[in-house]
Amino acid sequence: MAFSVLFLAFDKIFILVANRSADAEADKRLELLLNGEINKDLIIAGSSRGSRDIIASRIEEITGLSSYNLCYPGSNVEFHEFVLRTLLEFNKPPEIVLLVVDDDIEFLPNEKAIFRLDRLYPLVKYSYIRQELIDRGEKDRYLSRVFVLHNLNKANFDLREKKFSSLDTIMHCGSMPVSFQRKDKSWDFDPAERDYPLTLEEVSKVKAFKKILTYCSNNDIRLVILFPPNYKNFSKSFERRIRDLAGNKTFFYKYDCDNPVYTNKDFYYDQEHLISEGAFLFTEELTRYLTDSLLVTGKNYQ
Repeated sequence: MAFSVLFLAFDKIFILVANRSADAEADKRLELLLNGEINKDLIIAGSSRGSRDIIASRIEEITGLSSYNLCYPGSNVEFHEFVLRTLLEFNKPPEIVLLVVDDDIEFLPNEKAIFRLDRLYPLVKYSYIRQELIDRGEKDRYLSRVFVLHNLNKANFDLREKKFSSLDTIMHCGSMPVSFQRKDKSWDFDPAERDYPLTLEEVSKVKAFKKILTYCSNNDIRLVILFPPNYKNFSKSFERRIRDLAGNKTFFYKYDCDNPVYTNKDFYYDQEHLISEGAFLFTEELTRYLTDSLLVTGKNYQ
């Protein structure tokens, strides 16, 4: 009995570790969501293509819509669903959500695109985050309520102040453009026409995508599904799959495949991501669509 009391008292020390983990983070976006501080007209959701290729502050400058980028490199659609759900739980619904999809791996197995648990663990001081870890089977419901230590992982014990890398530097608007090209990997334009492998889809990812559709419908949010540039031939079969799932009450925007910029290697970081010059051009192109079509009529399903 005495040992149990002593252990429980010792366990409470780890509250300090949990608090410090949150304070030490460089990327504060998820914590801002939890604190209800991302109340914007337009939100961008997605993975690294959204974070690199779209500059939220430029959209805001041109349209007058307050805009914020909540894209996370290395994340999958299940994480995007979590981000949007968290946004709606603690903040006012945006007018528009731009969902950037990954051609053509959005619903396919991919070890480079995951649910970013590493973004959750630094914020385990929040009950909402602890519950998400429980719901995802990462933590035990009972132990999570009793022991602080149970909620932590080894990353929580790195209490050093985190800093942005040259690749992942976040602007005040949440976007993360890069100004240089990748040099450690060879990449060339891929002209191949690819058939979308429907049978390889993961059910959990398709379900997450459908949840995003439901959130937007239930909250009167105009959802725009974006197909960003790639240094490869655009997958029409992937586009058809996305359109079939999304239905006719969703907006779609595909980059201008005829624009020679998007077949110019100088505008890319690698095969999947633009550098800042390319991101600026794509953002301008996207903003023209928002200004000329979506924001004018509100009913331009393409």
